[in-house]
Amino acid sequence: MRPLLAILRKDLTVEGRSRDLIPAMTLVALLLLALSGSAGLRGLDGAVVVWLAVVVSSALGLTRSFAAEVDQEQLHGLRLAPVDPAWIYLGKAAANVVVVLAVEALILGAAVVFLDLPLGGRPATLAVVLALGAAAVVSAGTLLGAVLAVAKTREALMPLLLLPLTAPAVMAASGGTVKLLEGGEPVTGEVLLLAAFLALFIAAGLLMFEYVIEE
Repeated sequence: MRPLLAILRKDLTVEGRSRDLIPAMTLVALLLLALSGSAGLRGLDGAVVVWLAVVVSSALGLTRSFAAEVDQEQLHGLRLAPVDPAWIYLGKAAANVVVVLAVEALILGAAVVFLDLPLGGRPATLAVVLALGAAAVVSAGTLLGAVLAVAKTREALMPLLLLPLTAPAVMAASGGTVKLLEGGEPVTGEVLLLAAFLALFIAAGLLMFEYVIEE
């Protein structure tokens, strides 16, 4: 647990000092929301756009998650540390989740303005869906970010690969979000699906991360 907390603290400290990642991710999301609003996508249709904005903006943050370690040759130090690589993956994923959740909250607020997104009467359940969806995207994207860390075209490849990889989770999250904003049907199925996707992506990350960073 200590390695996880150390990596989490290190990544959040770096972001707190630079203060450029969250604004950049938010700007990308706002542009997508504004374009969608001008194209006539409003109301409950905006829920799908919200999740597309989450994935696209997350791709930017996840690309940078390992880019700094690779560019500054810090990844080699992580490999040599007497730590189970699984803790490194979990620490990086935890830091990414915190960043994405912060951006997600800004996206949701902006969607109310740009897309006339209605807010339903079940905020606690909506928060669960938003958190599970973000965690599912990040758990898959953190592993993908490690795979693409040494690629010269990682900024272009990340969104192209992340969206289809996380499409089932994004569909479940957007479906649950629409139901909650309508304030009617239960979302038990969507929540269970998101939990299953999250468990699957985390399991894949834990199993594969060691081999990915060794390459």
